[in-house]
Amino acid sequence: MREVTLEEQGLRASLVIEGGQCLLQLHDLRQGRSWHRVPVLALEIHDRTQQRIDRIDRPEVKELQRVDDACHLVVADPRRGVVIGVWITITTAGELSVWLSPAEVEEHRYDLYRVAAVDLLPGLLRAEADGELLLPVNTGVICRPAGKPERTDRFLIYGEQSRWELLPTLPVAAVQTPTGGLVTLAAAGAAETECRVATDGRGSGTAGLSFSFRKLEIDPIEPSPREIRFVPIPPGKDMTVFTAGVLRKHVMEELGKPTLEQRAAESPEVAHLLGATIMKLFYGVQKQGCVLGQNGASAHPEFLNTMTFDEAQVGLRSFYDAGVDKIYTQNVGWNFRGHDGAYPTRFPVEPRVGGEAGFRDLIAYGHALGYQMTVHDNYLDAYECSADFDPDVIVRDPYGQLQVRGFWGGGTSYVTWPLAFEDKHLAGPMRRIKEMGIRGPYYLDGMGSPLYVNYHPKHRGTRTDLMRGIERLLATARDLFGSSATETGYLYCSLTPDLVANPGGDSLKKGCRPEWPVTDLISDNCVPLWQLTLSGLVVTENQGISWEETMRALLYAQHPRYEWAVRPGVHPVLNASMVHAIKYRHDLLIKRFGHLRLQRMVEFHREGSFEATTFEDGTAIEADFKSGLLTVNNERIEPPSESETFDLAEQCYL
Repeated sequence: MREVTLEEQGLRASLVIEGGQCLLQLHDLRQGRSWHRVPVLALEIHDRTQQRIDRIDRPEVKELQRVDDACHLVVADPRRGVVIGVWITITTAGELSVWLSPAEVEEHRYDLYRVAAVDLLPGLLRAEADGELLLPVNTGVICRPAGKPERTDRFLIYGEQSRWELLPTLPVAAVQTPTGGLVTLAAAGAAETECRVATDGRGSGTAGLSFSFRKLEIDPIEPSPREIRFVPIPPGKDMTVFTAGVLRKHVMEELGKPTLEQRAAESPEVAHLLGATIMKLFYGVQKQGCVLGQNGASAHPEFLNTMTFDEAQVGLRSFYDAGVDKIYTQNVGWNFRGHDGAYPTRFPVEPRVGGEAGFRDLIAYGHALGYQMTVHDNYLDAYECSADFDPDVIVRDPYGQLQVRGFWGGGTSYVTWPLAFEDKHLAGPMRRIKEMGIRGPYYLDGMGSPLYVNYHPKHRGTRTDLMRGIERLLATARDLFGSSATETGYLYCSLTPDLVANPGGDSLKKGCRPEWPVTDLISDNCVPLWQLTLSGLVVTENQGISWEETMRALLYAQHPRYEWAVRPGVHPVLNASMVHAIKYRHDLLIKRFGHLRLQRMVEFHREGSFEATTFEDGTAIEADFKSGLLTVNNERIEPPSESETFDLAEQCYL
C-alpha cells in the first residue's frame, strides 16, 4: 500500500510513500488548517566500525499498511541490518499518536550497528518569524526564532548531569503560529525521550520530541513502549496555558496524580501541611562541599555547629508566641556528622547538636505546640566515609567505576541504585527514624536529579529503571509517614510527593553555559508551565521572605517557607524581625489565601514587570514587580509594616 489516511474527531493524517520515503501531512479539519508534509522518521545508528553516529534520512519503506484504525509503518536500513516498526493512529480525543515498541527494533548486525535514536516527524513543529516555540527547559521557556542565531541542540527529558542546569522537567514541547499550533507530549517512555530544537538564523525554528535508545553504543535499551502524541492548538489559545492543560490531563487521567484536596481527605499529614508554614531548622554541617562553596576535600573537615536542639526549642516557641499556629519543620543536619554528612549512616544522632535524647525532646516539644516535626533525609547519595557504605547498590559509570554525583559535607557522593535496595537500605532506616516520633511529609532531598544509565554488571539498567527506583523511595516514605516531599520538579518525581520544594527558576536558567547552543535559544521569557500543570496537585514552596517574594508566592499560590539557625555560617540567624515577617506571610498566604493551593491556575499573563494569574474559582491576582503593587480581585494587598520586615543585618538570636 502506498497511501493511508487516518481520521478521527476532525483530525486527519495522510501518509504516502514518495521519493522512496514515507511522508505524513496533518490536517485539522475543524479549523481548516494543514501542516507541512514531513518525513515520518529518520534513523540515527551507531556505526561501531567508524566510531560515529550516522543519520539515515530516507530509510527504505518495507511496509505501510492499515490495520484496523491504525497504520503500521516498517522501515529498514538494509546495509546496517536495522529494521524498525512504528504504529500511527489518531485517538478518540483527536490526537495524533506515534507508538513504538522496542520489540520492533531489530538489529541484525548488532556487532557493528546499533540504533541510537529515531527522529520523529522532523520539522512538523515549525515556527516562522511571527511564531514561538515552547521548550521544556526549567519550568518552561519561550523561544522566539526571530532574531536568534543559527543553532541546533538536543537534550534528554529529565536531564543529563553534564547539563543539569537545563532542568528539562516536563515531557512536552510546542509551537505557536498566528493560525494555531501544535503540542507534542511524550505519553510513554518520557525518560527515554529527547527534545530537539533548531533555529536557522533567518527567523525560523523547529522543536520536537524523538525516541532515544542509546547515547553510548553499550547502553541497554529500555524495553517498555514509547509513545509521542501531537495535539493541535486552536487559534487564539495561549500556547503555554493550552500545553499545560494537555499535560495536566495526562498527569491526572493516565499517570494517576490525585488532587491536594483528595490527598488531604485521606492523609492527616497533608491536611496539616496545607495549613502550616514550612521551616528548615539547620543544625550542623562539615565545612566542605558545594553547600559552603568549598570544593576542596579536607582530611579533617571542621564541623560547623549552627544550632542545638535545645536552641531550636527556644526558636519554635518564639513563633508559637507570635501566633504562628501551624508549622511543618524539616530538621536538617540532625544525622551523624550533620547535613549530608555520612549517608547511608544516620545514627547515632549527631551528638554535637544534642544527640538522640535532645532530638527526641525537641520532637516532643514541637508536637506539643501543634507543629509537625520531620527530617531532611537522603537515600540517593552515598559516601565512602559511611560504615554502611555498600558498593553493590551504587551506580557504575561506563568505565565500571562508582558513579560520582557531587561533593558535599561528606565528601565525594555516589549515586545509589534504589531498585537494588533491601530492607536494610530503605524501609529499615525509615522505621528507625519514625520510632523517634517523627511525623509529617517525609522529606527526601535530591530525588529530582538528572537520570543515569547503570553499567553495574549485576544491576545494569536504564534511565527509566532509575526513575522507577526513585519512585520506590518516595512511595516507601509516603506509605510509612502518610506523605512524602522532595526537592526538584522533574515530573517523574512530582507524582508521588505532596510537596516539591523547588520546581525550577530563573537562577538555574542563568547558569546555562554560553557554549551550549540551546543557551542562545532560551533568553526569552521563562513561563510557569510547570505551575499551570500541577497547581492544585502538589504544594510548591516560596523560599524567600521579601515583599517581592511574597508577591510571587501569592501570584502562584506557593507555600511560605524559610530556613534559620541561631549562629551564622549557612542560613540566616533567627531574630525578632524574621518572626514578624514569617507571621505576616503565614497570615496572608496560609490563613487568608491558603485555599488557592487547592485551586487550578487557569490563566497566566506577563508583560514586562507586570504578571497576572487567574484560578479556577475566579480569583484574579495581579502583581507589578516594578511598583510593588499587588492586588487580589482588584483589592490592594498592603506590604508588611517596617517592624514586620526581616532585616538580614539584624543577626541576633532571640
